[in-house]
Amino acid sequence: MTQLLVWIQLFMVLMPTLWLVLGALENIRAPAANGNMVADVLAMRLMRDQFPELYVVLGRNRIESQRLHRLLFAAIVTAETIVALVMVAGTLALLLAALGLVALEPARVIAAIGMLGFCMIWSAFLVGGQWVHYWAGAEGAQHTHLKLTLWGALVLVLLYIG
Repeated sequence: MTQLLVWIQLFMVLMPTLWLVLGALENIRAPAANGNMVADVLAMRLMRDQFPELYVVLGRNRIESQRLHRLLFAAIVTAETIVALVMVAGTLALLLAALGLVALEPARVIAAIGMLGFCMIWSAFLVGGQWVHYWAGAEGAQHTHLKLTLWGALVLVLLYIG
């Protein structure tokens, strides 16, 4: 049963790893796709357009600086890339552990650090998004970030079952 559990844990870490690797690569290859969305959310343009009455009350939290938008997006992409690399290392370590080539506990630790990073990225989006009230205008992004946080937390817990 322990061997089966290791393979299950490997698969459960592999999938969010692939998701984040693809996301980081796309943000590097085509930064405007998500970079423009980040700028729109930070400047609260979506709220201004879709909920003008709320914008009058909450718009004071907006961040208009294009320089800061670019800096924050670069920080996001950097964090995603670093975390994705740690997650790849954790996935490979779990594969080696499943094959009996390395000890399981250090492999789980590496994978857990990567999964914690995964959760922290999306949790940071939720906290930062609350500052600019992205639930009004970018609700889909908020729901996605919440689901990604929960996905990562579930995988983190599954790493320590058994």
